[in-house]
Amino acid sequence: MTPTMRGERADRWVAVFYVLYTVANLYPYTHPGRVGRILPQPGDSLWELWQIKWFARQVVRDPFHLWDVPAFYPLPRAMTFNDSLLGLALLGAPLGAGTGQWVLTRNVLMVLGFLLSAWYTYRLARALGAEPWGAALGGLLYGFCTTRFAHHITNLKLAFGPLIPLVLYALTRWGQTGRPLYLLGAFGAWALQMISSMYYGFFLLTLAPLYGLGVWVVYRERRRSGPRPSPGSIIVTVAGLSLGGAVLTLGFFVPYWETSFLYGLERTLAETGVTATLRSYVASGSVVGQALRRAWHLPSDRFLAWPGGAALGALAMPPWRDGIAALLWLLAGLSFLFSLGSRTPLFTGAFDVLPYFRMMRYPDRWGILVVFFLSLLAARGFSRFQRRLKLGARTAVGTVVLAFTAVELWHAPLTSGPIPEPPPIYRRLAAHSEAGAVAVFPLYSDFWEGSKLYGYWTTFHWKPVIGAVAAWSPPSFEWVRTVLADFPMPHALWLAADLGIRYFVFHPAVFRAVGRADEWEWYRQALRGLPPAWVRSYEQELEDVLIVLDVERIRRDMAIEPPRRFRWSVPAPDQWQSPEAPADRQALSDGDPTTAWVVPYTEAWHLRWDGGVSRRIRAVRIVGDPKDKTFFLWGSTDGQTWRPIPTVPWWVWAGARQLPEARTYPDPGNWRGKHVLLCAPNQTRYLKITATPVAGHIAVAEVQFVLEEP
Repeated sequence: MTPTMRGERADRWVAVFYVLYTVANLYPYTHPGRVGRILPQPGDSLWELWQIKWFARQVVRDPFHLWDVPAFYPLPRAMTFNDSLLGLALLGAPLGAGTGQWVLTRNVLMVLGFLLSAWYTYRLARALGAEPWGAALGGLLYGFCTTRFAHHITNLKLAFGPLIPLVLYALTRWGQTGRPLYLLGAFGAWALQMISSMYYGFFLLTLAPLYGLGVWVVYRERRRSGPRPSPGSIIVTVAGLSLGGAVLTLGFFVPYWETSFLYGLERTLAETGVTATLRSYVASGSVVGQALRRAWHLPSDRFLAWPGGAALGALAMPPWRDGIAALLWLLAGLSFLFSLGSRTPLFTGAFDVLPYFRMMRYPDRWGILVVFFLSLLAARGFSRFQRRLKLGARTAVGTVVLAFTAVELWHAPLTSGPIPEPPPIYRRLAAHSEAGAVAVFPLYSDFWEGSKLYGYWTTFHWKPVIGAVAAWSPPSFEWVRTVLADFPMPHALWLAADLGIRYFVFHPAVFRAVGRADEWEWYRQALRGLPPAWVRSYEQELEDVLIVLDVERIRRDMAIEPPRRFRWSVPAPDQWQSPEAPADRQALSDGDPTTAWVVPYTEAWHLRWDGGVSRRIRAVRIVGDPKDKTFFLWGSTDGQTWRPIPTVPWWVWAGARQLPEARTYPDPGNWRGKHVLLCAPNQTRYLKITATPVAGHIAVAEVQFVLEEP
């Protein structure tokens, strides 16, 4: 049997071993009856399903607007506030679209991430000179490392790691043969990695050029003995690199750069504090590792990055052994220092020089590359040891070492849970065909599990929502959330109509789950006061409520525009009907902010003004104490029958004009004690001003109007 035939036979046995080990060690995600019905946890997994389903849908419907996911409405390119799963979505789209089982698709990609990570590491180790037993060990160490299980099984973009060894394999073959098509293949694999996980893409962008240069130098003698590349392959490579670079730049980097530039999406060095420690690299989450930690009372660590006991075989391949060993040790060392984050000058220097380092919140993720390079070194070190053994001894020793490593890296059964089904109210929402965005209550601002649920639930109706989940907090969302939290107050209704937010969904059970039951009770009572003419339908499924607004009617009734010039008029003291005391009336009209009408707040508290004739009030300015409250205006032509005059605070109107791409928006806290209210169209002689409850006394120093002449 020739060496080539022996190698092919070994490849088949290793492939079978990896498949069987994957099936066993990733249970229950390899169980045919469960793989499509479970998820690791209802957090990142739902975020992944949201992205995969969106990209798979949009790449067919409108590939030129891949980043305009219907979230954080009305923000454009909302997906660029997240890491991209576009590449994984493209890989999983045939299965997902063909079966309609997107949970199955997500879990199959995860399982393939483990299996192919091991296989491509094996192929790379073989290309670097490792024997089959050593290469199989290296693939096992990287493909099934505790880091991938403990941290990345819930994060598909990190669990899917085969593109890292694939990029380096192509660079290795390029260095060995000089064939430019391998360089094109390395670029293609890196581009796919970039749009599948920006973390891994940036890791490769940092280290792959150094690796490529290293193998080019190490294998220079080997290239000289081989054939020269043909002109055709050079032309194809240059054309492919140019075209691929242009597509990746315009289709991927430019949208992300625009978002980063517009909103200043950079982390400070202090925000990159999620780092590895020395203890991380001796901490394991495997069954054996946990048992030893409990038995020996060993301290644990937040980040688990133990590379496996067999990784000590890397010591058999010291950096002075040959050029490849020196290169791998160098890359392992750089990765280790990067994983320590700001503790090392190397990371802080890269943070200052390389812009993409300012996007890394989790430097500890560099630890996966430490494991990867140590796995390759262990593969070559174990191969060096085995070459000293007789053929029979090689098989025995190889079997024992692989068995030991397989037991040490055993993590099954993995955590799993049921898929959170969307509440039935979303079937009603999906049945509505009128264009409009959706606001889901309670409104989240933490961008974690609750927001991930909201994002995932959009895949069942595909209407734009004002929230979802993002790695960066879009400024426009936080401001819109602040205003809509006052729903159904007039200014929240005005903003909803102005932006076209037609649908409002309330989940009472979620309010209770997050300790905000009293907030739901307030909404429940307040919703009863919605003008019937502004509500198209009020629907309920179980406890959940769906309100459909007539935003067109609200826009007509609340056609609020500020006056071209704010000419404030001060009412005469005798125009005030309430308060009754002359001194109090004088305090409201003397223009002195240090004098005020101060009384204990009661439900009957109000101001009442008689303008003498009916006219339109364009704006009202109320100066008083800084307590948090909302003023309401009521108009009457006869002083007996009152109807509300909807108003919008100036800060809401000004902020709405800045949406959606401003970095900062008006802060309502800056307007406490100085309320400027823009009024909906009205004709009134008498004006009554009321307020939401405040503790203790309420003070009003000045009330001024912008009036239209009758």
